[in-house]
Amino acid sequence: MRDQIKDREYFNEFLQEELARITRFSDKLANGEVKPERQLPVKTKIHDLKLGILTARYSRGDELSVLEGEYTELLKSWGEVWEPDNYNKNLKMISLGVLFEGDIVLAKETKAMLDAANIDDWLLSFLLCSWTDIEMENKDVDLIFPKNFSLLQKVVLTHNRRESLQEYLSCWYREDCGCYEAHKSSQKIYYGYWSFEAGAVAKILNIDDTGMEHVPYYPYDLVHYK
Repeated sequence: MRDQIKDREYFNEFLQEELARITRFSDKLANGEVKPERQLPVKTKIHDLKLGILTARYSRGDELSVLEGEYTELLKSWGEVWEPDNYNKNLKMISLGVLFEGDIVLAKETKAMLDAANIDDWLLSFLLCSWTDIEMENKDVDLIFPKNFSLLQKVVLTHNRRESLQEYLSCWYREDCGCYEAHKSSQKIYYGYWSFEAGAVAKILNIDDTGMEHVPYYPYDLVHYK
C-alpha cells in the first residue's frame, strides 16, 4: 500500500466499480447504442476512468512495471480524446510521461497538440521539453495558473531546490484543488492524492530527496523507478 488514507479493501472495491463502468460504456459503443455525437464524450469518459484506475492502482501499491504498461496504452489513445482546456489532466498525463519515461514519439505528438492549440504555459512546456529532450524555446512564458504552480516553478529556478520542493508539497493539498476531501465522500470517488508534477520536476532536476519516502502526496518510488 502506498496510500495512507484508505485500505486495500476500499481500493479493490473502487477498482471493481470503475472497471464495471468501463465495461458498460464500452459495450454500448460496441453495440451501436451511442449516438454519433455522443461517441467522443463517451470515449473521453472511458479514458478518464482508466486514468483514475491507474492512479488508484498506484495508491494500492501495484507494481510499477504493470502501471507503466497501462500508462503506455493511455498515452497511445490520448490524442483521440484530448481536451485542450483540461489542464489538470494534461498536467497529470505529461507528468506521468516524465516519470515513466514514456515513448518519445508520443511525447512529441503531445507537444505538437499543445502547440497547435496555442497553449502557452511554463510548467507544461518545461515538463514536455525535458521529456522530449528539446530545448525550451521561450523560458519567459508565463504560468497559466500562477497561484497553483508558482511554488513549483520556484523549485526549478532556485538553488534551494529540496526546500522549495518540500514547501510546494506542504501546500499542495488545499481547498481549491479539484480532489479536495474526496476521501470523505459517501461515493467511491477517491483514488489517492498524488502530486505527480512535483515528482516529475524532482526527477528532471535529480533533486536529492533522501528521507522523503513518506512525505504526503510525493510519489517517491515513481520518481526513482528509472
